[in-house]
Amino acid sequence: MARAELGQQGHPVLAEYSIFALGESHMTISGGAQLDGVTQGDGSHLVGQTITLDSDAWAPIALSDDDSDFRDNDMSQRLDGAQSFDGVGYANGTIVEAEYGLTLSDGVNSWEVVGFNLHNSSTSYATVEGLAFIGGPGGFPPVGVPLTVVSARDFPDFQVADYATPICYDAATLIDTEAGLRPIRTLRVGDRVRTLDNGLQPVRWVGARRGNGLGPGAPIEIATGMLGAIAPLRVSRQHRLLLRTAQAELMFGAAEVFAAAGHLQDGVTIRSLQGLGTTWMHLLLDRHEVIFANGVASESLYLGPALAGTGPFFADLPRDSGCARRLARPQLRRDEAALLRPTPTLARAG
Repeated sequence: MARAELGQQGHPVLAEYSIFALGESHMTISGGAQLDGVTQGDGSHLVGQTITLDSDAWAPIALSDDDSDFRDNDMSQRLDGAQSFDGVGYANGTIVEAEYGLTLSDGVNSWEVVGFNLHNSSTSYATVEGLAFIGGPGGFPPVGVPLTVVSARDFPDFQVADYATPICYDAATLIDTEAGLRPIRTLRVGDRVRTLDNGLQPVRWVGARRGNGLGPGAPIEIATGMLGAIAPLRVSRQHRLLLRTAQAELMFGAAEVFAAAGHLQDGVTIRSLQGLGTTWMHLLLDRHEVIFANGVASESLYLGPALAGTGPFFADLPRDSGCARRLARPQLRRDEAALLRPTPTLARAG
């Protein structure tokens, strides 16, 4: 997810976004090779090796930046707060780069990945702690399949929207549709869902992927009564929920804003459910829309400014229009969202 806009005086403000990466301890590399490349900052030492992803523990790393690219040699890409990755803690402000690019193949399909580098050595590119993935929502490579590194390159430069993120709704979620409330897992292309701004809109694509529910991959549960929920709603950590309050307009100049579910946790009524395996699903509409899930106003699938998804997971994704390239509402940063963290009373009033 990303946020980049102009401040009150017309000056750019820092973008805040999350890149999902998989730590090296969650993968097996053939030939005893490692992601690190002290003299091979371009990743060429991995060409010809196979990389097998051993789990889907994609970890969201919160970053601040001065643009919406995540790339190599960009010293403005820094950790937004102290964080841990692959069992190691890093200080707030640590520089992070996309050190090199790799193309992986199973012999039929291919995936683009980048070396995820947190600066923690005197030679900044000496350590590559994991991999991040290109492919948009749900566009991760398969787990448990040996993937051959067929090419490597230096200076990867991708828009944040091009990076893979988990699919966002639990499969049992009830979506408000033309035919009433229906489980998201029953929806098909052409079914019409109810939107806040544009009435009934047809579904253009439905995606699903299994998650293990561990660590940052655990679902966030919004309790009944919060934000209008008629039943507990489970979404992924980065999924955007709509906040509609007078405070938002006073503080941010917009009466309706998006906030990531993970930024609204209070540990009780909005909480992480560790270890709960989940089938994640999402819906693509012609535009990024506010839809209703278990009664909560939240988002349809956002593809960002570039049409994402080049792997087989997106084989049937519509590519004939500018689907969902603009956010339906402004998005708050983590610190801003904390100021509007809802209470049960506020939720029912919304």
